[in-house]
Amino acid sequence: MTNWILLVATLAVLAVWNARETRRYAMFKQTDDPAERMAFYRRWLVTSFALLGLGSLAILAVLGRLGAIATLPGEFAALYPRSGPTPPVTQMDGSLLAGFAIGATISLSVLAFVWHRRLRKMTQPVIGDIEPLLPRNRRETWMAVPLSLNAGISEELCFRLALPLLITASTGSAIAGLALAAVIFGLMHRYQGWKGIAMTTLVGAFFTWVYIASGSLVKPMVLHVLVDLIALVVRPAVSRLVMRRTARAALAHA
Repeated sequence: MTNWILLVATLAVLAVWNARETRRYAMFKQTDDPAERMAFYRRWLVTSFALLGLGSLAILAVLGRLGAIATLPGEFAALYPRSGPTPPVTQMDGSLLAGFAIGATISLSVLAFVWHRRLRKMTQPVIGDIEPLLPRNRRETWMAVPLSLNAGISEELCFRLALPLLITASTGSAIAGLALAAVIFGLMHRYQGWKGIAMTTLVGAFFTWVYIASGSLVKPMVLHVLVDLIALVVRPAVSRLVMRRTARAALAHA
């Protein structure tokens, strides 16, 4: 009964916060004031860290499962049997890091090539209503770095571990816990519109698979951080570079 009460309370808090942030994002899209934009970034960083990061630690503490941060919980490990003990979350094999680095390098190279070939579209392609969120200057770009780090750590801690464990403890089904948490992860991006919800739900499902298949929470955290850094830092920076070069070329031919 205690687990159900905690689950209902957690979902209620997430729903209220999601509705409030969706309204704030709608107002945020209407402003071009740099100070207001930075205030929005800071508030988002603090509230998401408090609710998702610290809140997840509180849930795990109540469940008596803080140790699950370091090792894949038995309920989840049973869904993906493997030989030998589950590796601790602190282990990060070199091949994974190398794969991330190579993949990011190839993706950025292809992206830069496409942008240079298609300069008629100055804004980077995005899925979902996130273009107003993208940094517009160097100061906002630096702010996007802690936002990305916090999202990768706090959101994965919540939607890949704490919330799935709480749902599992309440329903008795690890599959329900992981699946519902991935769906809720998508719904928490309601401010991005239905395309954003659909995409983040799929991404959340992929992160869940990475977590269960690898047995390490660090791996989806690192992947999540890299995805957000590319979206919020690298792509806008490349886009601004392309726009500046295009403007110089236009002036040169004027």
